Amino acid sequence: MLNLVRDESAGKSWDRFVEQHPAATVAHLSAWGRIVAGAYGHASVYLSVDDDGETLGILPLVHVESRIFGRRLVSMPFLDYGGVLVSREALPGAVEQALVDAALGVARERRSQGLGLRQLHPVPLPYPLASDRVTMLLTLTTKDAVWKALPSERRNRVRKGEKNGLTAAWCGAEALDDFYRVFAVNMRDLGSPVHSRAFFRLMLEELPGTARVLVVRDGGGRAVGAAVCLFFRDTIMVPWVSSLREAFALCPNFVLYWEVIRYGCENGYRTLDLGRSFKNAGTHEFKRQWGAIDHTLPWISIDTVPSAAPPVDRDASRFAPMIAAWKRLPVPVANLVGPWIRGQVPN
Repeated sequence: MLNLVRDESAGKSWDRFVEQHPAATVAHLSAWGRIVAGAYGHASVYLSVDDDGETLGILPLVHVESRIFGRRLVSMPFLDYGGVLVSREALPGAVEQALVDAALGVARERRSQGLGLRQLHPVPLPYPLASDRVTMLLTLTTKDAVWKALPSERRNRVRKGEKNGLTAAWCGAEALDDFYRVFAVNMRDLGSPVHSRAFFRLMLEELPGTARVLVVRDGGGRAVGAAVCLFFRDTIMVPWVSSLREAFALCPNFVLYWEVIRYGCENGYRTLDLGRSFKNAGTHEFKRQWGAIDHTLPWISIDTVPSAAPPVDRDASRFAPMIAAWKRLPVPVANLVGPWIRGQVPN
């Protein structure tokens, strides 16, 4: 008999299920609930289904409550993935539906306007799937093979960056300030509120070895490009990456991405996940030129309040004036106000 379990926290037994499941993603790890709670104060709900003590499926959720954007129950906010994760031994559809029904109950209980499930792979559920977003995946083989497969324009820009004296180095929490300075300036330039420094600090603390910092420095030692990468099984992800616009002529982005590729090839990783993009967006084309291929993200969004405005991750067009104004803010002001807003946007 299926038994639904609802908890406000999760620990080792949850992570054992994640670590043993072939379709699990880094977003299913229990640490994310603690990271989001510590950085933004959002409450987590961990749903699981078991049969006679054996876990058959899980669904991690975060309740993102915002005075500006409304309430959303999301799996998982601030990440590309999440959603239901069910054992292949379970009857197809039954455990998935039990988890979603329970999640909808939580959403209504907390007066959320909707439920978002960021599935990496389709699951047997009777809900419409999004088709406008893709994640970009590059197969890693050997450094030489990937290098030869790159367009000449990519190779030339990497060489140019190296000739300009740029160097890339993998770091830990000691480089967080360098990363954040670059990241915060770039987010302001894009018109996007920046994540809090605490979000990344907690990530590095809660996920040692999984979250790592990569910094690109110019010949004078100044950080001009940086990323926080996630390592999970045979995949490297690059969810948070930025370069200073004033240093674009030096090609820091190209040196940074090539270093991720080089490191992955030489250390046994098989896939580089360049993160999600809308189809045909500028970021989509940039990633495609590295040789990455599209993987459509079958996200599920279920409205629990039919008349509610669509969530930001489905329609950000109504915030265009705010984005334009944000680009004109001084960086210290953007850094002060930005995290308060960013924590309310589950994108």
